[in-house]
Amino acid sequence: MINAGMVFTDRHVGGINYPKGGVGKIAEKLVYGIERLGSKVRYKANVTEVLLKGQKAIGVKLSSGEEIYSDIVVSNSTRWDTFGLDKQKKGLINLSNIPKSEYKWSKTYKPSPSFVSIHLGVEKSLLSNDFNCHHIIVDNWEELENEKGVIFVSIPTLLDSSLAPEGKHIIHAFTPSSINEWENLSKKEYLNKKEKYFSFLVEKISKIIPNIDKNIDHKEIGTPKTHRKFLGRYEGSYGPIPTKKLLGLLPMPFNTTKIQNLYCVGDSCFPGQGLNAVAFSGYACAHKIGAKLNINSFKLPD
Repeated sequence: MINAGMVFTDRHVGGINYPKGGVGKIAEKLVYGIERLGSKVRYKANVTEVLLKGQKAIGVKLSSGEEIYSDIVVSNSTRWDTFGLDKQKKGLINLSNIPKSEYKWSKTYKPSPSFVSIHLGVEKSLLSNDFNCHHIIVDNWEELENEKGVIFVSIPTLLDSSLAPEGKHIIHAFTPSSINEWENLSKKEYLNKKEKYFSFLVEKISKIIPNIDKNIDHKEIGTPKTHRKFLGRYEGSYGPIPTKKLLGLLPMPFNTTKIQNLYCVGDSCFPGQGLNAVAFSGYACAHKIGAKLNINSFKLPD
């Protein structure tokens, strides 16, 4: 409730806050800050293993075979991926070194559903300038948590027209979907199912944006398998949720782990899912590491 309260207060009281130029600008600014401090960001450098000496993290091994040694290792993968808690997939930590507390965590939390997402390029004339940026479509509140039970619609170009070509709008819509819906399908079955979900979403959106189906210039469709493949998300999930409803997110682990010098950040840590929560997780982890290394009083260069 605390986490949701932060989001809804920001949305309905503070207004919608989009970074000008798109959400990718957040990552670009973070990279700028990291490099400004003399650090380096490496792309396409997939980590396959966290190197250990006893129960102490000493670095990482890349898919290329290169080994990088470090005093501190921070994993922003889910705990399922970091510790190999999915029995069908090897984690970053050798099986014999996985702390018992992580197995307990995997019994306490389960992956929430993923999404089917569509991004549309449409004619600008479809929407009036005073059209709301965000919409939620629910046909039956009893079906809210089920497959296709709710649809979220966002139109960022109402706030920042520079995101789309002149005379166009971008519409992003998504609906919850489980990875189980998309497993064990042939390529043909998979593509057909994507189109069926696309048609379903467009039909629902047409209730608030009439004739949208006749004004689509571009479309992209993503499924839970897309999220898993390109975002490295366990089961394509949005993040962990408690196995028991009354449990909540307060018992979620903080950034430290039972392996010395190995830290975790992201939605597998307190306070959980969502940009606000994950940003807090990163901030808290940076502060804790800074205190350990005695660098929290470090000043930015001019």
